[in-house]
Amino acid sequence: MKAFASIPAQIPRSGIREIMDLAWAVEKTGEVIHLEVGQPDFDTPSHIVEATCRHANAGNTKYVPNAGVDPLREAAARYFERNTGIATGANNILVTPGAVMSVATSFLALLEPGDEVLLPDPGWPNYHMAVSIVHGKSVFYNLRAENHFLPDLDEIERLVSAKTKLILLCTPSNPTGQVYDEALMRNLMQFAQRHDLWVLSDEIYGDIVFDEKHHSALPHDEDGRALIVSGMSKSYAMTGYRVGFTRANPDYIELAAKLQEPFVSCGTGFSQLASAEALDGPQEPIAAMREAYHRRRDIAVEVLRAYDLYRYTPGGAIYLMIDISASGMDSHDFAIKLLNEKRVAVAPGKTFGKMCENHIRISIAASDEHIRRGVTAICELIREGK
Repeated sequence: MKAFASIPAQIPRSGIREIMDLAWAVEKTGEVIHLEVGQPDFDTPSHIVEATCRHANAGNTKYVPNAGVDPLREAAARYFERNTGIATGANNILVTPGAVMSVATSFLALLEPGDEVLLPDPGWPNYHMAVSIVHGKSVFYNLRAENHFLPDLDEIERLVSAKTKLILLCTPSNPTGQVYDEALMRNLMQFAQRHDLWVLSDEIYGDIVFDEKHHSALPHDEDGRALIVSGMSKSYAMTGYRVGFTRANPDYIELAAKLQEPFVSCGTGFSQLASAEALDGPQEPIAAMREAYHRRRDIAVEVLRAYDLYRYTPGGAIYLMIDISASGMDSHDFAIKLLNEKRVAVAPGKTFGKMCENHIRISIAASDEHIRRGVTAICELIREGK
């Protein structure tokens, strides 16, 4: 039998998923504190669940258009216009089965084999996986801990080549939780225009910011080169609904909608219709979840300060990187030891890139008690490893 394709076979398994699987096995013998996965620990707000049932019962269980149902495209357009002040119509919106498909579709639509993509390190590992599958080349720009995990434009300038076609931004960031201010976002967009690069701005956590407002790439996009990715999973606690969307120029939307057909055909009708109601409906539950994440962020930072392990304060999303270099352990080994000895599951920093091999990532999508107990256990293991 002939071999599998080489690139998919070479893609490493996600370190997050590895720890998740191990944690489930350990959990058979008692409680495990789960800080490894970026999934909201809140239930989907009841009015959204009720809308889902209503639309399913009404027969919205059939195929829908490749680009998504009109009510959601219109609601998403209003969402972007409300949040950015930039005029947006339904023809600027592509709906995909999850924001991850919005990201993958952008690579399918834009990259030729060998084209280079500037990706953040540390960054969500799925970016590199998707670039590899379409035969693009990932070129990583460093988000250094000593620079508070923010991009250095001078360094990025040196990475640009004749083959560079796209730069990917993520703010608020997975895995660091850092938020880019308006000046930085403006400078990044000017950089992209100067080098004629597409910009893929992953803003899935744009509604989860704590200390300042979220600054989208969209207001700084002068010529339609920005693809803004968002969706329902994180802010609305709707991960299982698989509803993401891209805001982009109409020509891109037309092309990318066509690319849904050979891979997913379309999304789920009743999920999309419920999402439209969620975007236009009561926002108090979303504000309450954001306030809870803010409180949990502060709890984690408080514990780190108490153990003299504080390094920075993330401004948004649901993540925090913790420096474990004082333990003397590799991040993967530390995560395994922490799970087996302290029964706390975290994501190894190395799964997000070389810049964080001496860090672990925690998710603050857990109860106040679990955040306090889990971060305390992390700090204790770091001390024990000295």
